[in-house]
Amino acid sequence: MISPDLDAIDAKLLEQLQGDARLPMPVLAERVGLSGPACYRRVRRLREIGAIEREIAIVRPRTLGWPLTMVVLVTLERDSGRATDAGGGHVIDQFMRKIAAVPEVVEAWYVTGDHDFALRIVARDMEGYDELTRRILLNDENVRTFKTLVVMRQAKALSPVPADQAI
Repeated sequence: MISPDLDAIDAKLLEQLQGDARLPMPVLAERVGLSGPACYRRVRRLREIGAIEREIAIVRPRTLGWPLTMVVLVTLERDSGRATDAGGGHVIDQFMRKIAAVPEVVEAWYVTGDHDFALRIVARDMEGYDELTRRILLNDENVRTFKTLVVMRQAKALSPVPADQAI
C-alpha cells in the first residue's frame, strides 16, 4: 500500500524519476498528466518529505578501478556477556558505525536469519580484499564468522521500486 502522504500521481512521478532523475520537467509533467508548475511543486514536495532520498549517478565500479564485487555475510558474537562493548555501546551499533566508515563497503544491510549483516564490498584485486577483511573482520573480536560470495556476473542491475503496484 502506498504511503498516505502520496497519491497515484505521486507514484507515477516516482516511477518516472527512478528511471531517469534528469528528465526535463516539461517531459515529466506530460508523462504524468500535469502542468509544468504543478509537476515541479509535487517533485519538490516529494524531496521535502523524504520520498526521494537523493538523486545520484550510478557508476560502474570497474570504471573507477574496482573490478571485483563481493557479497559478504557476517555473523557477530551472540554471547550475552558480549552484547555490549567495553564502552557500553551495542555490538551491532558498533559494527554499523565501523562499516559506515569503510569506503569499500558500498552497501550494507542488518538482516535476519543465520547471519547478522550482508555487505556489498568492492575491491581492486584479491590482495586488497584480503587486506580489507583482515582490517575490518578478522581483527574484530565481535565478528564470529564471515562468508564471502564473489560476484561472477551481475544478473540484475539496481532496479526501480515498483510504483504501479503501490496504488
